[in-house]
Amino acid sequence: MKWYYVANARMPNEKAHGIQIAKMCEAFIEAGIELELVVPARQTAPGSVQNFYGLAVPVPMTKLAILDGYRWGRVGYAISSLTFMLSYLLFFVGKRMRGERFILYTIDIDTFASAALALIGQPIYTEMHVARAWNPALALLFRKVKGVITINSIIIRELRDRFPRVAYVAAPNGVDLTRFGGKSRDKARRTLSLPSDERIVLYAGRFLEWKGLEILPLAAADFPRDTLLYMVGGTKEEFESLTRRSAPAMMRFVGEQSHQLMPLWLAAADVLLVIGTKRDAQSYFYTSPMKLFEYLAAGRSIVASGTPAIREIVSEAEVSFYAPDEPSALAEAVRAALADPQTAADRSTCAARKALEYSWERRAQKIIGFVRTTAEMS
Repeated sequence: MKWYYVANARMPNEKAHGIQIAKMCEAFIEAGIELELVVPARQTAPGSVQNFYGLAVPVPMTKLAILDGYRWGRVGYAISSLTFMLSYLLFFVGKRMRGERFILYTIDIDTFASAALALIGQPIYTEMHVARAWNPALALLFRKVKGVITINSIIIRELRDRFPRVAYVAAPNGVDLTRFGGKSRDKARRTLSLPSDERIVLYAGRFLEWKGLEILPLAAADFPRDTLLYMVGGTKEEFESLTRRSAPAMMRFVGEQSHQLMPLWLAAADVLLVIGTKRDAQSYFYTSPMKLFEYLAAGRSIVASGTPAIREIVSEAEVSFYAPDEPSALAEAVRAALADPQTAADRSTCAARKALEYSWERRAQKIIGFVRTTAEMS
């Protein structure tokens, strides 16, 4: 049976959700699923999804006509989402009238725009990356959802209290094992024109308020003197505006980098940082950052916030944890990782082994099995 992956997203794009959608489409197709991506027709980067993300297979994609007002604020976003809903209803109702049977697959980028999928009368499966609060759109969608794929078990526990009749499976995000790992640190630094005689601690990711990045300038002040902290994901001005803290001179900002270059940036580092805060529920309980799995595959030392969400994926065998929101604890974990190369190497070996469990291919196979099992329960 054909799958239609419906996402209210601009595709292709460089954001994490775009990469995740593209890699899952690739993995589903390579696993033998007949799949078509359905998205709104928005102005985006030229070229196909396959070329933009460097996928092994083409991804069939239908772009539906909308009123593109996503940048006009909340009202514009609502109007645009409504027009996307109307477009996909006409698209799928036409297919139903021609006798086509199919599975609808979606993701919680915009549960409002997904809600009308409940009116189509076909099996619906949705990825939930946070335990969203009850709202009418979510309630409508969940009346018809057959199965829910979450990125950790915490989300399942919270959603099951509100929607007990739905089937659930936890499937954390993944990594492309063919692109990350096995790369020389020295070669990566030469390619990126980075200093060879300095120790590099690296944070990769967009600068967003819920991540708790304000800890970094305070912690960096206690890093060893010959250490640089590279920030891959934004500018110094963006960071200081967000965190309301001045960045010390040893923090180097390189802006957003293409996903194609990220394996080199990770390979160039001595220590990779995963930041999380207990002041935000998404950061503390729900996030399953793709960069964590990329870090694991990269085979470098990892210092990670000891949040429940991160501890569900990795243990002290693979990473060095620090207490969330404590700059001194973060600085101490970094100093220890740099000072003890043998322990760091042992953890890196365990991390690379752990990464094998989280390929996009394995995630797709788990989801396909879940869909087939629950579909047979009809």
